[in-house]
Amino acid sequence: MEGGKISVRVDKTGSPVTGSDGSNEDITPLTTTVSSLKAQRSIQTSTILSSQATRSILTRLRTPQKPSKLSLPTTENATDTTPLLSSSTAQLAHNRENLYRLCAGIPTFLIRDPDPNIVNNGNVLGLRIDVSSTGKFIRPYYVMLNKPFPNLDLLRVHRHTIPPCIPLALLVNRYLLNGKGSARMGSKEVGVRKQDLRRFARALRRAIVGYYNRISVIKSLRREFKLNEKLSRKGKGRERVIVNISAADMKGKQVRIEWVNGRIGRCVVNASGGVKKCVVIGENGRDWETERRVVRGGMEGLGERLREGIY
Repeated sequence: MEGGKISVRVDKTGSPVTGSDGSNEDITPLTTTVSSLKAQRSIQTSTILSSQATRSILTRLRTPQKPSKLSLPTTENATDTTPLLSSSTAQLAHNRENLYRLCAGIPTFLIRDPDPNIVNNGNVLGLRIDVSSTGKFIRPYYVMLNKPFPNLDLLRVHRHTIPPCIPLALLVNRYLLNGKGSARMGSKEVGVRKQDLRRFARALRRAIVGYYNRISVIKSLRREFKLNEKLSRKGKGRERVIVNISAADMKGKQVRIEWVNGRIGRCVVNASGGVKKCVVIGENGRDWETERRVVRGGMEGLGERLREGIY
């Protein structure tokens, strides 16, 4: 500390470097606060730029004003509002895109496959699935369908960008059966089970949204128990009671929890985000009290219920 100022070492990314003696340990809460304030500033800036009042003021400032007879001549340059107006226009376009992706549901579109050997002259029906995670839209997913039989209204998945953690094959077999007896599904006979593209699209989007919700909750629990922080900081390891929270399977429907005292738990999460089952095993066998506490609600309040048994 020199002249009332605190000197802090930083790395190449600008993050504070903590010494082995923990002298800069109190910098970590400040770094978190700065990141939070930057995020709030970004939100406030976007809100101000996208408001109609802001655009009106910027447009009025950009329009040249006629000098009145009583006004004195000035040599000062007018305020350049072009960058602000461009930012406001870009923010409005971004808001419109988010509003469309939020309200459009599952858009469909037609494309043509250039492959000369493809069925139905290359005509392909596309489905676009938009999903938001942690407050922003991620890259959309696409499913392409074609008609394998020329005289039947039968659809089959041609290509897709769905991740392996989503049970696409199960949904296809349920709503777009294309195996044995699929030709009858595409016929117009009365009483024959039909393909249901609408239910297939809704079930697929529901599965993708549920997956991202489960992963988001797991990440939130890790932040809540400070599991993403490095253990090299002085005193941090002793404060931890839970050492790991992670997804136990690819679909994120099973959550693994590890305690410092050696207990290991596994929770099964249903499609609606509720904890359906839980098993916690320690040195003395099953921990029935913790299991009852975990299954008492959904994943959203799991962190609070886990802390009830700790403190």
